[in-house]
Amino acid sequence: MNIRNAKNSTIIIAGIAGLLFALLFTGLEILTESPEATHSISIWHTPLIWFLASILFYLVFYAVGTVRGGKIKERRLPFSLSVAGAGLLALFWLFPMLAGLMQCFGGSGC
Repeated sequence: MNIRNAKNSTIIIAGIAGLLFALLFTGLEILTESPEATHSISIWHTPLIWFLASILFYLVFYAVGTVRGGKIKERRLPFSLSVAGAGLLALFWLFPMLAGLMQCFGGSGC
């Protein structure tokens, strides 16, 4: 298997995982909100979540693949950038989004 096929399969797997995450999150968001609030989910909401989740999954898959392949010393800069990018996306996008959703499942609701 050459490097071109390996990169494409990682992109495809990350895209599919991002799509599943976006559909799951959007479905849970619709379930937790009142029916009137579902109009706030615009046409850009789910594709944006899909795009950002796919990027996050790709960065994580790249970092894990680099560690599992034992090529951290050969790919220091790309590995560092993928870990930093995944950390920033998780810190400033994923955690606040999931925290807002988790508050809806509490006793008070949204």
